[in-house]
Amino acid sequence: MDIGFIGAGKVGFCLGQYFNEKGLRVVGYASKSPEPAQEAANLVGGRYFSDSASLIEAADLIFLTVPDGQIGPVFASLAGKKGKIFAHCSGSLSSDVLAGAKEAGAQAISMHPLMAISDKYRSKELLEGAFLAIEGDEPALTLVKDLVLSLGNETQTLDKSKKALYHCAASVVSNFAVALAFLGEELLASCGLSAANPALLRLFLNNAKNIQAYGPVAALTGPVERGDEATVANHLQVLSGEDKELYRLLAKKLIKVASLKRPTQDYAPLAKILE
Repeated sequence: MDIGFIGAGKVGFCLGQYFNEKGLRVVGYASKSPEPAQEAANLVGGRYFSDSASLIEAADLIFLTVPDGQIGPVFASLAGKKGKIFAHCSGSLSSDVLAGAKEAGAQAISMHPLMAISDKYRSKELLEGAFLAIEGDEPALTLVKDLVLSLGNETQTLDKSKKALYHCAASVVSNFAVALAFLGEELLASCGLSAANPALLRLFLNNAKNIQAYGPVAALTGPVERGDEATVANHLQVLSGEDKELYRLLAKKLIKVASLKRPTQDYAPLAKILE
C-alpha cells in the first residue's frame, strides 16, 4: 500500500519516518510549506508533491496531518478521492470530519497514536510499540488495523461517539501531569528549595514507573492512602485559592483509589475534611 501525507508537521513527519523504517512505502508529502515537506520526503526516500492532486493519484492511503481545524476544509477541497483511503490523526475528532468521503467513492478513518509528539525528529522513536486508536469506514478500517498490527503496535477500534472522551483521558494523563509538576515546583520555590527540583522530578518519574509496573491502585502511597487526616488538614491550611481547590478535588479522587487498595479502611472522616 502506497502512503502519502498532506501536511508535514510533527505528526506527519514522525509517522512517515516510522512507516518507512518499518518497510512501508511512503511516496511523499504535499504541503503549503515546501521546505518541511521536501525535508520529510527526503528522509523517507519519497518526493515532494507541489499539489495534493498529484500525491492523491500516487498514493492509496492518504494521511491529512494538518491542524485539527483544517482537516475538514482541506479534505473538502481535494479532488480525485475515488477509490482512496483518507485518514487523519486527531485525537479529539472522529472520521466524520472527513465529510462526504463515501459520496466521493472514498473511505475515511481516524488513527490516533496515544503519545505526546513534541519533536519531529526524536518523537518517532516513541511510536515503536505505541497504542493506536482507530475508527472509521470498513473495509478500510480492518485493512489499516491489520497494517498497524503488522508493525508491532497495539490497536483497538474506538466508538467514534467516544472520541472526545478518549482524548480527554489522554489529556488528563499527559497535559495535567505537566500542571501538577509545575505546581510542585511552585510550592518548592515558596519553601526556598528550587534546588530540589531534580529530586522532585525523580519522585515524579519513579511514581510513573510504579504506576506502569503495578497499576495506579497498588502504586498509591501518602497521607490519603493512610487516612492521615491531620496531614491532609495541614496541607489544606497552607494552600489557598485554586491550588487549594485543586488539592481538595484530587484528594477526593484519591480516596476512591485508596478505598480500592484498602477496602476495610474507613475514609469517611478524611472525606469530611475535604468537603
